Amino acid sequence: MDKDIDVLCMGIAVADVFGKAINEVPPLGRLLTFDHIEHHIGGCAVNTGIDLARLGARVTLVACVGDDAAGDFIKKKLASEGLDICGIVTNKDVASSYTFIMIDSKGNRRYLHHIGANAKLSDKDISDELLGRTRLLHIGGSFLMPDMDGEPTARLIKRAKGLGVITVIDTAYNKNVDARKLIAPSLGLVDIFLPSVEEAQLISGKQDNEDILNYFDKYNISIFGIKLGSQGCIIKHNGQIYKLPCFKVNVVDTSGAGDSFMAGFIYGYLNGWDVRKSANFANAVAAHCVQAIGCSTGIPKAEQVLKFIETTQQLFN
Repeated sequence: MDKDIDVLCMGIAVADVFGKAINEVPPLGRLLTFDHIEHHIGGCAVNTGIDLARLGARVTLVACVGDDAAGDFIKKKLASEGLDICGIVTNKDVASSYTFIMIDSKGNRRYLHHIGANAKLSDKDISDELLGRTRLLHIGGSFLMPDMDGEPTARLIKRAKGLGVITVIDTAYNKNVDARKLIAPSLGLVDIFLPSVEEAQLISGKQDNEDILNYFDKYNISIFGIKLGSQGCIIKHNGQIYKLPCFKVNVVDTSGAGDSFMAGFIYGYLNGWDVRKSANFANAVAAHCVQAIGCSTGIPKAEQVLKFIETTQQLFN
């Protein structure tokens, strides 16, 4: 079967409202104002999918939305970004997922989130026909998809690998679930796993980066890494450890930075780049993300990112 889909992004899709600058939350019964508001779409799968499409990849999205205005907004926005939305499921029994993001004057974020339709997405929503057309499956939003987390994710990865598909998991921080138990069935199967440092700590119970790397060694993941935010990233592959610093830019909003990192790494990997080059490119894509409000607003074509790498200082620690 023809592999006409570079990346099949499956996972959470969210209608996002960004407010800035919100430096405090009003007490009950009180009103505070803020100066700036924007409407976007988000969620791990959506953000990474849009970023990949902007970089130049062929992307299809699988997600679940409600039969409502927010769901229509999500689908129209995705289509306008050039994503194939044939895999989106509309569920009339639930509302679309929604997040209000409060950004302070330094670019830091607070979130209020309604899981909504994302809770109904499952491995059964992807057909073998769609998987067979795919080079790489990216599951974005693990720990926020009750019908997908745990064994269903492992089942989907097994199906994908049986069809020759590269598999990637991107988790979301959720201290209200047993993260270790939910991710364990998939860790011995997945090809690439790059959690944030907070997610890696939650799963492993370790705090030190070296201890985290050692903890995940037992799963023999081909490429394992830790996203370190402003500290860049650490990637381990074939026994080699690579630490790549971030780039020096003016940070406006860090929303979607981890998702854009995933997009950059996946793009590099699918283009045959080595792990170091892919991770450095991922840091550069994330650097573009944080310079604009919104999860994908600042992402350019891959050629522009490559020029940025040549001309921009990196922050070595």
